[in-house]
Amino acid sequence: MITISYDEKSLNQAKTMMILAPQEVHKAASTSVNRTLTHVKSTMSKEARARYLVKASEVKKSLKTKRASSGSLSGEIDSTGRPIGITAFRMSVRKRGPVKVKILRQGSLKPVKGLFVNHFPSGYVGPMYRKQRSRYPLSSFAGPSVPQMIGNKNVLPKWEKDAEAFLNRQFLHEVDYRISKLLGG
Repeated sequence: MITISYDEKSLNQAKTMMILAPQEVHKAASTSVNRTLTHVKSTMSKEARARYLVKASEVKKSLKTKRASSGSLSGEIDSTGRPIGITAFRMSVRKRGPVKVKILRQGSLKPVKGLFVNHFPSGYVGPMYRKQRSRYPLSSFAGPSVPQMIGNKNVLPKWEKDAEAFLNRQFLHEVDYRISKLLGG
């Protein structure tokens, strides 16, 4: 779990405003947390797609948010999901030779040993591999899950640092907006 907090400048400005209107500080904090959740969600998607060849819809549908309210000033983004099927990534199928797959943006297509494309009577055409030497059962490969992509050591620090800076910037903006609104500006 990652915790993002306010900086000293934001808290000092909030303390001075608490004297004028304490309820407005709670509203500013909850609004800034909710706006940060939206921003972080899109940043997570962008950073995961910068490293992996995955569609934005695949990433975004696995992210669930719990928004802040004036009573509860904490928000949460939870990513759940199973590994994504290999068909969601780039594949190269030729008449001869192995099926090649590319999951990361960097690099090239890599051959996957034992992978072949099967045509089923139901109409499904997709990559499969044999679990045993016998003809059946067949199974399909899967790539990484979205939580694994987002939590990758190369992806996580990028959106984590951006989230804290955005929260502090947004909180100061909300406090300034509410002060000017109270003072008639």
